[in-house]
Amino acid sequence: MSEEKEQRLTGLPVSPGIAMGMLRVEARDCAAPPMWPIELKDIPSEWERFEAALVRTEAEIEELKQRVERISGASEAAIFDAHLLFLRDSTVLSRLNKELPTRLQNIESVYYAVVQNFMEVMRAVDDPYLRSRVLDIRDVLQRVLRNLKPSSTPTQTHPEPSGNSILAAYELTPGDTADLDKSRVLGFVTETGSTMSHTAILARSLGLPAVVAVPRLVMDSRTGSPAILDGYNGILILNPSAETQKQYNALRAEREKAYSELVQMRDLPTDTLDGRHIRLAANVEFAHEFKSIRESGAEGVGLYRTEFFLLGVDAQGMPDEEAQYEHYRRLVEACTPHEVIFRTLDAGGDKLPFEPSPEKEDNPALGWRGIRVSLSRENIFKQQLRAVLRASAHGRVGIMFPMVSGITEVRAALKLMDECREELRQSKIPFDEKMRVGIMIEVPGAAMMADVLAKYVDFFSIGTNDLTQYTIAVDRVNHRVASIFRVTHPGVVRLMARTMQTGIPTSICGEMGGDISLVPLLVGLGATEISVGTHLLPIVRIAIRHLNYEECRTMAQQALQAEDSATIRELSHRLALKSYPQLF
Repeated sequence: MSEEKEQRLTGLPVSPGIAMGMLRVEARDCAAPPMWPIELKDIPSEWERFEAALVRTEAEIEELKQRVERISGASEAAIFDAHLLFLRDSTVLSRLNKELPTRLQNIESVYYAVVQNFMEVMRAVDDPYLRSRVLDIRDVLQRVLRNLKPSSTPTQTHPEPSGNSILAAYELTPGDTADLDKSRVLGFVTETGSTMSHTAILARSLGLPAVVAVPRLVMDSRTGSPAILDGYNGILILNPSAETQKQYNALRAEREKAYSELVQMRDLPTDTLDGRHIRLAANVEFAHEFKSIRESGAEGVGLYRTEFFLLGVDAQGMPDEEAQYEHYRRLVEACTPHEVIFRTLDAGGDKLPFEPSPEKEDNPALGWRGIRVSLSRENIFKQQLRAVLRASAHGRVGIMFPMVSGITEVRAALKLMDECREELRQSKIPFDEKMRVGIMIEVPGAAMMADVLAKYVDFFSIGTNDLTQYTIAVDRVNHRVASIFRVTHPGVVRLMARTMQTGIPTSICGEMGGDISLVPLLVGLGATEISVGTHLLPIVRIAIRHLNYEECRTMAQQALQAEDSATIRELSHRLALKSYPQLF
């Protein structure tokens, strides 16, 4: 078989970097079958194998239907009629007939790709009945794959990815992304997704090159194909030519050298040219990142997202207070003498689910999430509060509450904090009586009430992603409106300014903090801290050190008078380009 031509698939870049290796195409809930190339002359025999598998599967389903009918009656057995219909579905068979001579792979591999694409389209439809049918289709797929007996002499076996590979999938949830094994995954690419989704944010935190929103990815990608993933420009290159590989090897070496030079400056203070210090801290999700905090030169942790530990630690449920305390203590000791700020459980919405729900929320972003979950599960919330308080005896600790919308939630959370302090005193368990308490500013209502909320807490942390989403009513994970998700919208920038004008320390912990074009705006608005993923720390450090605070402040005042987001971005970008052109 002749060498396959280079093919370029384009999507949205969400996490920078270059990955080079074999592609592994995976779909949810059903492992991909082995794959090997075939020739045009093999197609008739492949169809014979497939037809034999359909006959065997048909017989299995009929037998199962009759068994259920004998036990439970005809109505319960009728569900298998849908299985039989899908088995001979004309749309699926027509697509398979079209794809087989195009892809020239063994028929089980092509059938898997066709059916998985069909399943993902149904998952995306806003119809509970259609979504529930996905499980039936998966069952049929697995039966057919089981019954497809391999050809006696398959053509040259296509190499399966072993070790590190580039993952291609229709979709990855935040939980899927958190579970990725970095020792085996070089980067990932998905058919759906947006630049501001939590999956994208996690990719940046993990330092994995990632591209999303690639049309026809599952259909056009083949497990075992050599590939290059360009996380800078949003490109997946399949079967790259020798020349393309040479170009990307050179580009990767150049980028790694430049980054290494920035890392060497990790011990330099993050002071502006005119002496204003900006605390530069790390956003952290996973225990394996603890070591990189000190290596990156971060001033501690500005945001530790506890939900990935609490909801992903094992299948037995949430870790108890003792397990949480030990986990938090290790992080605090790793960061001493710097501060660690723990964000309490932030579940729900488009993040990790807290517990199974019998019904789908119509508006999950506006529903049961953040501090609302914690306040409705007081015993679980108090376990976390006590664990963080106990960890504060081992170093500098702060705690903050997510998704706060007003004073009622703050008072309720602080009341529980006081109860936990008293319980620890009664038990003679040490903790820091002066541990700082803060809140996330993610809801416009909280930003408008910042002057009142500042009387109750020690610091604010602005989550720019959610604040933008809620201010301009743009779902950040909806690809149809992703193009109008703008963190420099005048309404968002004015709410940020209003928050910072309260005079208490204010951090930026959203993705906006890692955009070096916007660092001048954040500094000028009055941010006292910027917290980003560890891999972004070196570049943000250099940016801050090349800025003049007074110049940033003057520019920010101009930005607050601007009428549109493009003008604000241009004002900040112009100052950034003037101050540190070497970073662009």
